[in-house]
Amino acid sequence: MSLRCSFSCLTALTLQMLCVAHGTFGPRAEKEFAGPLPQEAHQHLNTSALNTLLAFEPYQDLASRVSTEPEAQQRNILFSPLGLASAVVLLSRVSRSESRSQALELLGLAANSTERSVEDAVSSLTDLLHNLTLPEGRGGGGGRGAGSEAGAGTTAGDGDGGSDAGGRADAAEAGTHAGSQLKVWSRLHAGGNQSDYQSFLSEGWSGFNYTFDTLQKDLESSDELELNNYAYFKGRLPFERRHTVPRSFQLNATASLEVAMMFRDDSSDVMMLYDTNCSATVVQLAQSERLAWLLLLPKAELQTLEGCLSSRRMSFWLSNLKPGRAEILFPKFQLRRSYNVKNLLKNSGASSLFSDVPDFSGLSEKETLRLVKASQEVMLEVEEAKLEEGGGYDVPLDFSVPPRITFNRPFVLLTYDHVTGLVLLMGRISDPADV
Repeated sequence: MSLRCSFSCLTALTLQMLCVAHGTFGPRAEKEFAGPLPQEAHQHLNTSALNTLLAFEPYQDLASRVSTEPEAQQRNILFSPLGLASAVVLLSRVSRSESRSQALELLGLAANSTERSVEDAVSSLTDLLHNLTLPEGRGGGGGRGAGSEAGAGTTAGDGDGGSDAGGRADAAEAGTHAGSQLKVWSRLHAGGNQSDYQSFLSEGWSGFNYTFDTLQKDLESSDELELNNYAYFKGRLPFERRHTVPRSFQLNATASLEVAMMFRDDSSDVMMLYDTNCSATVVQLAQSERLAWLLLLPKAELQTLEGCLSSRRMSFWLSNLKPGRAEILFPKFQLRRSYNVKNLLKNSGASSLFSDVPDFSGLSEKETLRLVKASQEVMLEVEEAKLEEGGGYDVPLDFSVPPRITFNRPFVLLTYDHVTGLVLLMGRISDPADV
């Protein structure tokens, strides 16, 4: 026993030196999250371009705008790159000429891409949405069967690149994983016919199916086209409710507040690293076979970490995460944000789509038709995955003091699809109480 104690103490000292009091490395990786993403998953999706154009560039723009506002450190950010992708797929179906070229480039495709490559990419995105779909409470990992069941209204078109009667105006409607719920929906409609976010949340999984024929008929009496993009994610992280207690969250150097803080002990492995270049701890938590989280905790100020954010850096993290054990404290919160899609994509080369003279001749020959409104509204709920359970954990005897990673100051989070690496939601949590 004394030999083990000595070894444990030496291990603890080594961990503290290596991880700068943030990260840890342990004995065993979870196999399904241990290596690079499978190459075949990238066959038709330019994931790096999608993440750059629809995740990291919009985030940097939002962060720079927030930083110029008063009380910037208390401003939360939350948007859905997957939602933006579904919206752009929808716009690509009704656009022509320069407008369509810009939509394709936002999807990581060259403007001169063949129709076959366009359809392959759109089908891959549609399959992704289907495979992230499983009605809440049914469990499972989100396979084909789940997609076909809950994704009846989930299609980006019928594969001809045009506005045929069978093409859906819904680009995405998706569901859940292991008690968590993901739903993404995009709809084009004539001005004044929009539905609100509460209707989106309350509708059944097979609702909101509108054909382009219906939209074309509505546009006979209107020159205004509107786009609504909604995303909802209830993320149940691997924490137990019985361990959630009030803790202090430091908003900035002078202000703090009390929030419900979830707790996870070190009885099971997590994937993590400490990135010295970004001065941040990176923790990966598995949500399911497909969904995972990257939780990014800066050592000090957010600016250094946010300056590091890129698709290339994310790939670096995923390739260098190591298995380890640590106590993790993470706030329980709800956050809802809405944005103008034009503003989110303004630095990504989509000027024609949102101009006064877009080409939507794939939908209507009316030259006066224009997109007068495009909005994204996103809600994220983070809570414990497990209810209170009796008994305790079967924890191996170890006398070392586990490292503790406490998300008690502003941090960045990403949820992503483990198979493709595509970012689904991205945000900055500066104030967990600012819903």
